[in-house]
Amino acid sequence: MEGMRVHISLFFVSLLYAILFSWAGQIMPNFLTPEAFVMLRVITATSLFYLFSFTIPRDPIQWKAHGLEFAICGFFGTSANMYLFFHGLALTHPINGAVLMLVTPLFVGIFDHIRLRVWPQKWFVMGALFAAAASVWLMVGKGAHFNSDTLRGDLFVAVNALFYAIYLVRVKKIAHIYKPITINKITFTFGTLYMLPIGGWALYNTPFYTFTPSISAKVVYILFFTSFLVYLLNSYAVKKAGPTLAGLYIYLQPLLATIIAMMLGTDTLTPTKALLMISIMGGVFLATRFSPK
Repeated sequence: MEGMRVHISLFFVSLLYAILFSWAGQIMPNFLTPEAFVMLRVITATSLFYLFSFTIPRDPIQWKAHGLEFAICGFFGTSANMYLFFHGLALTHPINGAVLMLVTPLFVGIFDHIRLRVWPQKWFVMGALFAAAASVWLMVGKGAHFNSDTLRGDLFVAVNALFYAIYLVRVKKIAHIYKPITINKITFTFGTLYMLPIGGWALYNTPFYTFTPSISAKVVYILFFTSFLVYLLNSYAVKKAGPTLAGLYIYLQPLLATIIAMMLGTDTLTPTKALLMISIMGGVFLATRFSPK
């Protein structure tokens, strides 16, 4: 039963993220700069995690033993990676960002096997690569293209994928000790402190009066669902199952984004897309069966 809850949590993480790419491109840089957006995200998420922490028993922090790990996770998972991701999306196409994020599971798988000092099973490798290839093919078919104009933004998103992979593996060290809300409360506190010199002034000078109702709704969605709820669900999944499984679900994001586009009437189903969707789901299923715990 608990295993099912983990998979449901990760499915919703992918679903919530699937909407993020196109919306972030509509918000930046016309309404929010990347620096201001990330500052707003970490402040909002930190406040929500502290608020919700009052509803659970207190979780004492062993600062001497784990303080450095919280600080490292706060850098790689809640400030540096967010800044690189949003800064990159402002300089490249949203579809490019979606493709580049697909390298995250590969990074996570490599780092996690190193952490556990085990060799990956052949079925895990085959499933992960199969899902990766099908995901990239699906995104390229939807218009992803890389050139010198997008190079800087593409590099930012790629490094963000590396940083997020490091975070998923590192946070496992404290995930079995602390509750998900406690972990995120502390890591986002560090993230807020890291971002303050870069994003504080930018957020202060943001002309919020220019926001349309549509943009405001999208910002609220990103602040609550992909800045608070996603991290909470991911921490729970890493605690119960491991970082590699959490990373593998990223391959479902292009599939879910395509399904959402079809439901909204902005995309159509073709035999090729149907085959790629089945391939992604099959690859993820195979890889998760043989992922390290």
